[in-house]
Amino acid sequence: MTSFRELHQSGFFVLPNAWDPASARLLSTVPGVPALGTTSAGVAAALGLPDGQRMPMATMMTAVAAIVNASVVPVSADLEGGYDDVRATIRAALDVGVVGVNIEDTRYPETVLREPAEAADRIAQIRSLDADLVVNARTDVWWFGDGGFDEGVSRLRQYVEAGADCVFAPGLPEKLIPEILAALPGVALNVLASPTLPSPESLAAMGVRRVSTGSSLCRLAWGGARDALTSVLGGAGFGGLAGSLSYHDLTEALDKRY
Repeated sequence: MTSFRELHQSGFFVLPNAWDPASARLLSTVPGVPALGTTSAGVAAALGLPDGQRMPMATMMTAVAAIVNASVVPVSADLEGGYDDVRATIRAALDVGVVGVNIEDTRYPETVLREPAEAADRIAQIRSLDADLVVNARTDVWWFGDGGFDEGVSRLRQYVEAGADCVFAPGLPEKLIPEILAALPGVALNVLASPTLPSPESLAAMGVRRVSTGSSLCRLAWGGARDALTSVLGGAGFGGLAGSLSYHDLTEALDKRY
């Protein structure tokens, strides 16, 4: 089996993001899925919380552990900003069995970008704890910041130099993907899935290594449930409740031992 690290070195792959044990089991058993990530937004929402590091670190780790235990493939954890003590956070994540982590350069609860040197130092601290852990360093320059291309490239370059294995820039305009790849030759780039993203074949040809689904799958699931109920209550009958996943399939997936 290809290791999680090797996936980032050998080509292109899609990383689905799970939000609870059921989604972890269902998504990890889809043919062709080599690994899972968690989605902080989905994990938080499943607990009735907004995104943005609102849950205590222990609560996050309990959720991540449940996802790791349910998945039949390796799991990388979205740990948001890494909380205050990033070393303690990473040790806790390693203890529950993750093979990778996603760390943002945003400081919470202020929701402001850390200084690049501080963010890079946190990446270096993570790297020093485990040589095998795959570190996906995320910059929020295009998410919460001013979207400056030069600043984004500079931050990502510093994070790679500090030990990141992969870099992530959610909110990056899709037209800038080739420019980011050209500015960071040889660096494994992770992009966020969206309906307007080029095809997997096109992204692979560009040199993108990884596409994360983020919170899109859980929003699709929850939005589908809301829309189906709206249709029923709007007088359209119950036909909209005939989903693609039967009770039998759900029960079998969760009961089966892999």
